Amino acid sequence: MTFNSASNPFVGLRPFESNESLLFFGRQEQTLELLQRLHKHHFVAVTGSSGSGKSSLIRAGLIPRLKAGFLVNDLDRWKISIMKPGESPICNMADAILSELNYANQNISSTDLQKRILEEGVDALLDILKPLRENYTNFFLLIDQFEELFRFALDQKDPEKIDEAVDFVNLFLELSAQTDLPVYVIITMRSDFIGDCSQFFGLPEAMNQSQYVVPRLNRVQLRKTIEGPVSLYNGRINAGLTARLLNDAQLVKDELPLLQHALMRIWDSDKNADINNRGELGIEDYERIGGIEKALSNHADEALEGMSKPELNLTKKIFQALTS
Repeated sequence: MTFNSASNPFVGLRPFESNESLLFFGRQEQTLELLQRLHKHHFVAVTGSSGSGKSSLIRAGLIPRLKAGFLVNDLDRWKISIMKPGESPICNMADAILSELNYANQNISSTDLQKRILEEGVDALLDILKPLRENYTNFFLLIDQFEELFRFALDQKDPEKIDEAVDFVNLFLELSAQTDLPVYVIITMRSDFIGDCSQFFGLPEAMNQSQYVVPRLNRVQLRKTIEGPVSLYNGRINAGLTARLLNDAQLVKDELPLLQHALMRIWDSDKNADINNRGELGIEDYERIGGIEKALSNHADEALEGMSKPELNLTKKIFQALTS
């Protein structure tokens, strides 16, 4: 893959995905620590501040290593389900599991499985997962953005929603605690919601045993996140720009997504620069995008340019709905 490739080695504001593990630098130590914790406990609560890289650590760090056989030597085959609680956590869990196990052609819907779960509890899930043991396959369930459970269920004061939330927590705790099937569960959650977990019996106790708080990257690790993808794409980055990025990243909140976004914009800026100035990412590229503090707002202004008045009004309503 060459530096002039149409693709970009930086993902911007979104989390990394499992197929982008080669671009995921700076988290090797944390990934190994997480593997050790998951091997010991089968349930891990990964917590951290917003933008700390929780989802990326699981998706692009842990999951590729699970598939590579780093966790269980004699069982290196995996079924991996990824879900968010949403407004119907049990239904979403059923849908995620059935989709991964390819039950679509067996006349079993997520609604049917949800009904079975309400009647039989965790036994309904174990029955669905039972064929994995015969195929020597592990099962991994990632419940991303677990804090949704508090916003969509508990905050509404709806007794049915509260009961479903309690049942949902009991399900994944029982799944990870049983020993008949090789099931592993991870939840990711913003650390400011940790206190709310006391509303669920058994969850604080489980978290006390195996919680993993995602640490901030040190300067050496941050340097890897900057230089690693550039090198992988056969590009070059000026040492002065690297130092500037490292220094400026310490001055902003949510430095990881903002750094990724700035690097994505720098890469595109250099690609679109005059041919005589193309080839090495430099400080002039960084200043062209507005630096790490203004890159996002400048990008948003560019996106708004050229919109018609109805499009601008619609965009305004969308952002108001997202932030209300």
